[in-house]
Amino acid sequence: MAVKLIKPKKSKSFDPILEQDFFKSLLKFKLGKKIAVAVSGGPDSLALTILLQKFSLENSIDLKAISIDHGLRKSSKDELQWLASEFKKRKIKHKIIKWKNIKPNSNILSNARDKRYELLIKECERLNIRYLFTGHHLDDQVENVLLRLIRGSGIKGLGSLQEKFNFKKSKVNILRPLLKYPKKSLISYLANEKQKYILDPTNTDNNFDRSRVRKVSSHLINEGLNNKRLLNTIKNLKEANNSINYLINSSLKSFIKINSRGVISILIDQFKPLPEEVKFRSLSKLLIFIGKGKNTPRSKNILNLLDFIFKNNFKSLTIAGCLVKKEKKEILFLPEVTRKLCVTKIVSSNFIWNEQYKVTMKNDYAKGLSIQYLGENGIKSVPKRYGNKLIKDIYPPSHLSIWKGKKLIAVPDINYSDKNIKSIKKYELIDIHSQLRE
Repeated sequence: MAVKLIKPKKSKSFDPILEQDFFKSLLKFKLGKKIAVAVSGGPDSLALTILLQKFSLENSIDLKAISIDHGLRKSSKDELQWLASEFKKRKIKHKIIKWKNIKPNSNILSNARDKRYELLIKECERLNIRYLFTGHHLDDQVENVLLRLIRGSGIKGLGSLQEKFNFKKSKVNILRPLLKYPKKSLISYLANEKQKYILDPTNTDNNFDRSRVRKVSSHLINEGLNNKRLLNTIKNLKEANNSINYLINSSLKSFIKINSRGVISILIDQFKPLPEEVKFRSLSKLLIFIGKGKNTPRSKNILNLLDFIFKNNFKSLTIAGCLVKKEKKEILFLPEVTRKLCVTKIVSSNFIWNEQYKVTMKNDYAKGLSIQYLGENGIKSVPKRYGNKLIKDIYPPSHLSIWKGKKLIAVPDINYSDKNIKSIKKYELIDIHSQLRE
């Protein structure tokens, strides 16, 4: 299959990137001796790779270009083979990683993005590379703001792209050094380099929201929406966001309660008077923490929850892997264990489970044990003489429990422990307030 290539042309309105200015902007990162760049063959990532190669040669840095063959388009294999041949001419080290898993049928761009990052980070970790560069530029910043504005994002969401961030708590730093440069400046740079680039048809496919918004953002940039003006707007939004963060962080302990076995609740009287944005973000944080982010809650669902919990007839509902339940003047947030028990094999005498429990096993504890929520079936395995303690509990299935295969070994909060198998010595709760801070 023929690869659709574009011969770059210099823009009359947008000058190409000045290499030394770009190189100077990288010095603040203290990169070390090895870096990687994610490259698809489009003008942004291709221009970035060429710039990074020149910077690396000047600073004795080992650069590795990494491409992901997502297989979502028939031409992707041929495109990356062309890219590999171009990099060979330029003496740039390059690796292609194929995405072998089943491809998504919905939220294609979002799912592909997440998988691409996972594969890129895994490769960086394998090579002991701490910095991964991506080619996001000014046009992407504008698109991002417009998309989030259309989707009703709050102040936090409108803060746009970060120059440096970690994907899902990875140790690899993702850097976006081109955020102040418009795409046409990158294409002008490629024209100077006499370097063709790949045309990605999804960029103009109106089936995708981002492609439709891209046409608007391009027009705004042509009309004078430059990086300075956009950054001033984003700066103002971030300052407002920081003020909200301060309010959340300073008030968390006043409205969040944690009982002796780790059940988290919101005190309605203290929570209700807070600004809507503070309440919204606090609920979002709690749902992600307790549900472990398996099903990130949508904005409209959080808004619905905010509406429900203050109604007199509200009793309970499930959302994002959580059971939300009203008890007198508290709203309890509990793991929805009817679907998943969060089973973890125990491999050491001391460990942290579920980011909330610090567990210490007995020195001669038996191997082959696991820790999980008790669950409905686990309740049936508890000896009858301990049943009264469970009945009095707010939500018995969410008790911490120790198992050996299908045999229940211990439920520490009700002092049940199998005398024949050494297991848990003690556990203590970790203060979660720091994990909920913005």
